[in-house]
This record gives sequence, structure tokens and C-alpha cells, in this order.
Amino acid sequence: MIESFKFLAHHIRTCGEDSIRVISEDVDEYVDQLHGEYNTFLEETKHIFPHSKDWEFLDRWKSLKVEELKEKWVEENRIAHPDERLKICGTLEDFEILQQRAGRISFLAKVRDDTDTLWKVVASSPELPVLHHSYIIIGVRQDHPELGKIVEVFKMVPRSVDRKEREGEREA
Repeated sequence: MIESFKFLAHHIRTCGEDSIRVISEDVDEYVDQLHGEYNTFLEETKHIFPHSKDWEFLDRWKSLKVEELKEKWVEENRIAHPDERLKICGTLEDFEILQQRAGRISFLAKVRDDTDTLWKVVASSPELPVLHHSYIIIGVRQDHPELGKIVEVFKMVPRSVDRKEREGEREA
């Protein structure tokens, strides 16, 4: 937490107060505003990463809403062999940290999909996902020698939630 404030202070010192924008979770358009901020960031920084496929993709589809953008990403990143890759839409029920390396955390998670099937997924990311939140997961089935049948995750993105669900979470 302290490091975040140090970074914020450094950012204000180097870029000025005008470069800081606040988005409130209390507005209906929160997710779209956040998405818009992210697109603005990518637009302003794409010269730094000119060969990044994510920048190219977001620049090409920046007019889409968040859910449409996620579906488009899944559509464009399909492998020619559909039986190799799968998409899971479900809720994260539990996770266990497998390994922590410089800036990355590998974890085993249990995800219950919309058809009530429980999946074991293995992923690596800079931060842990949020328990009891809904995600879209793209991955490949694997037989792991110690963990059994798992899904190796290529991409894990949060599914959008409507305002009522967010308010219900705050009350809980």
C-alpha cells in the first residue's frame, strides 16, 4: 500500500496533478469508464510498445463495450484446432498459491462454471484473482503429474457485473 502511494506521489511530481483522474464505483457506467481510461492509457502509450498485439487489438476495437470487447478477444484468439482450447465462464470458489516468483504468482484455483461443473485451473499472474467473482477463462486441458486434470490458463478476465451485484457485494 505504501509503495502505491510512493508511486502516486512520484507520478504527480513528474506528470502533474492533471494526469490523475478518479473513477467512482458508484456510477452505473463504472466499468465502461474504467475501460475508457484503459483505452486512453493505451492510446497515449502505444508508441512505447509498438509491436504489442494487445495494443493493436484494443486500438482496433476501442469503440466496443467491455463485454463485446471480451467476446471479440476470445473470438480472435481461437486456435485452429477447437478441441485444444476451451472457454470457461464461471465463479472462482477457491485458490491455493503454488509458487511466487519476481512479480508473478502461480496458483491453482477451483472455478464453478455456469453449468455447475467444477474446474481446476492453473494460472500465473501479477496478482491473485478475487474470490467469489466471475471470470472468463481461456485455456487448454492438461494432465498434471501432481494435480491431475487441470486447465492451463492463457487468459483470465473478470466478467462485468451489473450495479445491483456490486451493491450486494458491498453490503456483504
